[in-house]
Amino acid sequence: MAELIDLTLTLGSDRISLVPGLVPVETSSIQTHATHARSNQKLCLPTHIGTHVDAPYHFVDGATTVENMPLEKYAGPALLLDLRRVAKELSPLMVSELEDAGASPESVRDKIVVLFTGWAEAESGGPRFYGHGPYLSTEGAAFLAECGVNAVAVDFPIDKHPETPQSTIKDFPVHRLLLGQNIPLIENLINLDRLVGKQFELWALPLKLKGGDGAATRAVARIL
Repeated sequence: MAELIDLTLTLGSDRISLVPGLVPVETSSIQTHATHARSNQKLCLPTHIGTHVDAPYHFVDGATTVENMPLEKYAGPALLLDLRRVAKELSPLMVSELEDAGASPESVRDKIVVLFTGWAEAESGGPRFYGHGPYLSTEGAAFLAECGVNAVAVDFPIDKHPETPQSTIKDFPVHRLLLGQNIPLIENLINLDRLVGKQFELWALPLKLKGGDGAATRAVARIL
């Protein structure tokens, strides 16, 4: 049997950083073993917290919502780009750095490209996760799109976050560029160090949420 590696943050754990402007994950009991001889819980969470996927509708009005995205966009052959050596706080990741890590039209076409910076391992759950880390340059996003990637997966906030949650059309250019070309994002992955030098598939199938701009996922790598 192929080895499976869990790439997912646990919802409700202290490893989850609260997204500026959104609510936290909350659970409460509806029924308990003491009252009903079984457990049922209520779950409240934003569509973009913890390990999750983005659908184009997240930033493109009228675009495809998560339940209508082809499942193949969130699953399939993947390529890890190890960017730990060059990823720096508050600095963009450039095309040359992607290329030095192994990105080319031949290597990334039709694959889920995984950008590994180590930021989630170091900062997820803390106050610096959003607004202080590396981010993908707009040129880098355009390069990946031009190379024909299937999806882009990350362990860091892929865009430079604005100073206020009250964002405008000028904010989040990488999201707008990639989602505008029907290239979904898979965000907040962990355990990527276990994929260095490996051939693998990435599976990040989202909850089938009607009208959803994104959804939580249990992201898993299948070692080939």
